[in-house]
Amino acid sequence: MTIEDLIKKAQVLHLRTEMEVFLSYLLSCDRLDLLAYPEKDVPVEKLAELQKGWVQIQQGKPVAYLTHTKEFYGLDFYVDERVLVPRGATERLVELVLEKASQGTKILEIGTGSGPISIALKHTRPDLQITAGEVSLEALEVAKKNADQLGVDIKFIESDLLQSIPNDDYEILVANLPYIGEVEHRYLDENVEQYEPHLALFGGHDGLRLYAELLDQAKDKQFKWILGEIGFSHGDSIEKLCKEKLPDYSFQLLQDYEGLDRIFVLCYNARK
Repeated sequence: MTIEDLIKKAQVLHLRTEMEVFLSYLLSCDRLDLLAYPEKDVPVEKLAELQKGWVQIQQGKPVAYLTHTKEFYGLDFYVDERVLVPRGATERLVELVLEKASQGTKILEIGTGSGPISIALKHTRPDLQITAGEVSLEALEVAKKNADQLGVDIKFIESDLLQSIPNDDYEILVANLPYIGEVEHRYLDENVEQYEPHLALFGGHDGLRLYAELLDQAKDKQFKWILGEIGFSHGDSIEKLCKEKLPDYSFQLLQDYEGLDRIFVLCYNARK
């Protein structure tokens, strides 16, 4: 079976991108090579793996769990079923933190997962001092693996939100916590719920339980900046929550790279 035949078959099912990514992994080539040599046959010894992977892709399994690689902020991250697959739209959160950070700024990330935010920050700005907290030991193993592979020095701490984080005069707190509601705001693709870890997906009844706890714990810390990613329908709720929990902070709701209102920014003592 030729590369062209496979891509055409996948395109009919609106899975062309997934097939191209999986084929480039399977054949150890670039996606551009697939387009340059569409007449090539898939080697016989690869057909069984191809068939197995294609069935899983059609069932909705993220292709990143098959290739164990996901690009984020220009870097290739290792991922598996222990962590969420990094979303490209979250790169906007990285950019906003970089805008706020001065030379040598101490940054704390909570809910690091596979580590894409912290690692992208450190890789871009080696001067930054970054600590990353995560409640899941399995996710921390993946994050540490990525930090080692990408050559960045980050302090990782097992912590339920801020509970085990030492006081260290952090200037910026950034978080991408589970924000899918178990009842309210339950906007979730069936495939995501089936394959990605629930600990990293669900944030209580309305999706904001963990953010409410985080903001409570941040009251005495006096971070200069607090930034977080939320669900696209959480705008009014997160604004109300932030003003209730941290009245000394100004509030902004910003768009991610998909044009959705999914990032909130708090600034200490900078009321409008």
